[in-house]
Amino acid sequence: MSQDTNQKPQTKKRRKLDIWNKLAIGVLSIFLVGCISVFFILVNIINDPDGMQFVEGDLTTLSNSRIYDRNGNLISELGQEIREDVTYDQIPQNVIDAFLSIEDSRYFDHNGFDLPRFLASALTNLRSGSFAQGGSTLTMQLIDNTFTSQQEKKIENEQGSISAFTKIKLKIQEIYLSLIAEQTLNKEEIFEYYLNRIWFGSGDNTRGIQKAANYFFNKDVSELNLSESAFLAGAINAPDTYNPLNNLYKTDQDYLANATSRRNTTLSLMLQHGYITETEYNLARNSKLEFALQYTNVSSQDPNAPFIYQVQQEVIQLTGQDPAVVPMDIYTTLNPDVQKVAYDICAGNIIDFPIEQLDTGFAVVENHTGEVIAIGAGRTYYQDATKRDLSMEERQPGSSMKPLLAYSSTFDLLGWSTEHKINDHGEDYFHAGSNLQNSDRQYRGVVNLKTALGLSLNTPAAQAMIALVDETGYDYWIDFLKKLGYSEDTYTQFVEQFAIGGSEMYASPRQQASAYSMLANGGKRVEDHTIRKIVRRSDGKETSGDTTEYELISEEAAYMTSYLLENVVSGNYQNFNEILYSQNYTAYGKSGTSDWSDLGVEQGIPIGAARDEWSIGYTSDISVATWTGFSGENEALGYYFTNSLLFEATAFHITHYLLDYCQQFYDYNDIEKPSGVSNYNGGYIKTEFLSKGDSKVTGGNAKSEDEEDTEEEEQEEETTEEENTQDPTTPPTEPTVPEEPSDPTQDLQQQCINSGGTWQNGACIYQNTGNNGNTGMETFRLDSLTLPDSRKRIL
Repeated sequence: MSQDTNQKPQTKKRRKLDIWNKLAIGVLSIFLVGCISVFFILVNIINDPDGMQFVEGDLTTLSNSRIYDRNGNLISELGQEIREDVTYDQIPQNVIDAFLSIEDSRYFDHNGFDLPRFLASALTNLRSGSFAQGGSTLTMQLIDNTFTSQQEKKIENEQGSISAFTKIKLKIQEIYLSLIAEQTLNKEEIFEYYLNRIWFGSGDNTRGIQKAANYFFNKDVSELNLSESAFLAGAINAPDTYNPLNNLYKTDQDYLANATSRRNTTLSLMLQHGYITETEYNLARNSKLEFALQYTNVSSQDPNAPFIYQVQQEVIQLTGQDPAVVPMDIYTTLNPDVQKVAYDICAGNIIDFPIEQLDTGFAVVENHTGEVIAIGAGRTYYQDATKRDLSMEERQPGSSMKPLLAYSSTFDLLGWSTEHKINDHGEDYFHAGSNLQNSDRQYRGVVNLKTALGLSLNTPAAQAMIALVDETGYDYWIDFLKKLGYSEDTYTQFVEQFAIGGSEMYASPRQQASAYSMLANGGKRVEDHTIRKIVRRSDGKETSGDTTEYELISEEAAYMTSYLLENVVSGNYQNFNEILYSQNYTAYGKSGTSDWSDLGVEQGIPIGAARDEWSIGYTSDISVATWTGFSGENEALGYYFTNSLLFEATAFHITHYLLDYCQQFYDYNDIEKPSGVSNYNGGYIKTEFLSKGDSKVTGGNAKSEDEEDTEEEEQEEETTEEENTQDPTTPPTEPTVPEEPSDPTQDLQQQCINSGGTWQNGACIYQNTGNNGNTGMETFRLDSLTLPDSRKRIL
């Protein structure tokens, strides 16, 4: 066989991939997988059944939302009074140009999503480290106002906060809905719906450019000039900040300057985009915005107006949709009779207000259901251009926090009885650099809880709170305050001073009424709410009100706290709580005041003058929380509580009247004692602690007032015995001539003169001038200005 035939055939070698080819294939594979993943993620986000859905009717409907009271009676329709729609043809060209310049200059060119602008804004935000630069088109803003922002509020209400992922998800859905909107509606329709539904800062929560033109300039939209158009276009970015009328009622910043600057920015952009000439720009820029404003104060005559506004905000939280835009049937908790009384109280038709500037806010809440049946929004709510609901405005609650924080939990966590003894003595409990004092600058030694609460002593409350924190730690009380219904800005700042209403402890009347309701509801608080049920009219979807229940203390502890607070009302401590007393039913209550410290010196307000006055009262069925004080603008003018204003006890009279009036709707009863409560030393203790007892004195074993009196008597007896056994040779001491007992009237007269008054016909008259917060003559009644040993305490 030849050599050729024995030779094996050669096989062709396969070419191996070099590292760069492998890398390229890997990158392409990852990119492909990434694209597919992103695609499925986007599809999943867009088709999320719980996400936002585009409903053309929510944009275009002219139907009204209907609001009903607790009895099913129609009380309001959110329609023509909220908005007055105009067509695109009725909108002046200046208005259109102004909005396009500052909001979306390429509006008529894109399909609802402007990718170049969006990317440019994203890069700008990335470089600056903020999200100040917006990339939303006008169509996206319409979707945001109608759907996205409402959905964010709903999620925040349900979950407490919104994650970054959720925000991205909502933005993707917003872009998608914008594209759908552009395919469904033409550009003119979208622009029209946008201007008819947006809020410009106008009063009464009114919407749309027609209402705004009338509110600010008393004009029809067709009559707006260039300067006015530029102002309105610029205002929508931050309606409250750019509302120049806020200068009438707020002093925290110059709102007119803000509005003028924003208008000028809009004018500059109009010039830049070629919508106006240099001459037009200069003329409009140099015009005075304040001269153009023609606001007319229109007084509202609807007693339900502030309640309806609260309902609107709650609807948005529950559904993620605005009832001013989306038609709904809303069934509320409103008692129209009580709300009418609330309106009359604020108007001064029932309770006399000693001076016109004194304001009030209050709320009435059902204890067992959490239903808000009426609110008092304040004396100026029905006239102000910028509505301020004082039933929702947070103020320092003072000693009204003591039962809630300092004492109610001691019966569960520390095993205290209602007769527990605490040493009322001076000490720097809060490490503030000075000893904590009581309101009358006196200490009483060992006192029981009845006395501590009845006199509203500070040091026992501080010691109780410190003992509770030592027992549980701080997180427990942060959660406790959250369950009580206070805002996140408040409960996250918890420190021991909260027990006496100090530090960063703030509360609104509605929050206080809701918090106290748990004391008459077995230690459980039902979320305060104004809505029973919402039915969306387009599809019949039903949403219930928020009736979440929070368990805070035991039924026994709630009863024992109420037992103490009944004594606060009936114990005749002469601190105005006795005003709540009724022979027809059992009332429970607590007062509270805060002071200015030295924060009002620039306004001429004395150091330590009272700033806020509170009266909390409740029965077995309802809780009422009333605040009285002065608005920020009046405080800036130097108004504060003088002693005579405090002695008028306006807050207490309001609370008492409301408790009395509401009796016709409820069957008030004494709060029933639970089986787990046992008699102990003239008071009560939880049965589980009965065998252990409650003999230890908190704060040391100082002598009580009774023990000190006994010692004084014994010392007097010893002195008498010594005198009787004196050496007869010792010369007798000069007898002491007893002083004439002082004349109470003379003491009152001297007290009046020392405090700057004039004594006339048995009364102390003050002639007030300057910035002390009052005008005209001011009179101390003889029954209020009493001797020092029994004078009314301001607690």
